[in-house]
Amino acid sequence: MKNQNVSQSTNNNHNYDNRRSYNNLPLHKGECLVPIRVDWEMVKHFNMCRDNLETWHIGPNKVLVAFAPVAIESKAAAIKTFYRDVREYFASFHTDDTLSLDRFLEEAESEESKGFELASSENLEENVMLRIIIRDLIKQVRNINPKYGRILDLICKDFTKGEILAELNLCKSQGYADIKAAQTLARKLYFEN
Repeated sequence: MKNQNVSQSTNNNHNYDNRRSYNNLPLHKGECLVPIRVDWEMVKHFNMCRDNLETWHIGPNKVLVAFAPVAIESKAAAIKTFYRDVREYFASFHTDDTLSLDRFLEEAESEESKGFELASSENLEENVMLRIIIRDLIKQVRNINPKYGRILDLICKDFTKGEILAELNLCKSQGYADIKAAQTLARKLYFEN
């Protein structure tokens, strides 16, 4: 699957006709392509061509996108619908248990905080995928810096910052700096991927 990662602007006049439709059918006269948010169930159900999908980074979030033909005069409305759907999709993940970036940074400064927590998800498949992503991310960090990898392992095991300092026999100022550096490295690697 050629799943492209693309950063898109929110310019409603953007031309998507250089993409291929989700079903590989050519455009008819008077049609243009517009993005649509899809998930893997839709891809399977509608037998979408996986090579035509893209992963877009919208802010700090990712969304799976396919392209569908619409009448040229309906383009602006279709793009508005796409962005409304994306906003609603992202909002569906925000619960009281979801850790925002602001809260992540606040907890990174708190002495008794664990630093970050998994976002809760009612979808088992998403929860499993999130755990796999985190495990792979920690493995990447461990390959770069074993100490930082160990710190992230302890955070995932619900150790507080104080417990991490004790476990790794770190002094307070250096330990806090290491915890913050481990989280920063993990965040950097996550957004690079």
